[in-house]
Amino acid sequence: MIRRHLSSARQSWHSWLDSDHSLAALLFFLVLYSFIVYPLTGEEARTHPATTVSFSVILILGVMSTTKDKVARLLMTSLAAVAFTSQWLHFFLKVHPAHVVATVAAILFFAVLSWRITARVFRGGSINIYRILGAIAVYVLLGIVWGEIYILIYLQQPSSFYFDANTQMGEPPISELIYFSFVSLTTIGFGDILPVHPLARSLVTLEGLVGQIYPAVLLARLVTLYNK
Repeated sequence: MIRRHLSSARQSWHSWLDSDHSLAALLFFLVLYSFIVYPLTGEEARTHPATTVSFSVILILGVMSTTKDKVARLLMTSLAAVAFTSQWLHFFLKVHPAHVVATVAAILFFAVLSWRITARVFRGGSINIYRILGAIAVYVLLGIVWGEIYILIYLQQPSSFYFDANTQMGEPPISELIYFSFVSLTTIGFGDILPVHPLARSLVTLEGLVGQIYPAVLLARLVTLYNK
């Protein structure tokens, strides 16, 4: 009897993962991670327990909900394992090398996750609301990826960005650079943080371009194909 219930629960779990419903759950945690956890943790954004735990949940959910292909899942699992380990090492050690490794691992994982979700969203079949939510999740992931790249640049050369005197900063300014990434992605451009290094400027320009093209082309296309 217990074995039958476990088997039924396992089948229900895999059925949920294989459906598009898991994309909504992933979007929920990405929004929570980017727009609530990071701003509220402030100066302790990278080493705060809430950030580390929510990051770990996204790693697990990202691996489980993006693909059934064994090779792709092995790649995602490997990247998630490195990101998970380096994040928790930085959480406990709080040293610069661990922070660099954790940031690089996060960039790789979120970039590959964006690719896998995009492939899932645009695969064959009818377009439903969950696929549109998955496409929005990719948009949020783009902001996270660029934010992590800005963090990596800052860790190597802090003078790459100019911060207004009234900006409340941590050291390193993790939440500020994540905020700056989304401001750049949406082309709001408040001007309180500015790229100074040529590489940073190029990346900000590219992010603004992608931030305009993605919703205008891909999201709009999905909405037009949406079957209510």
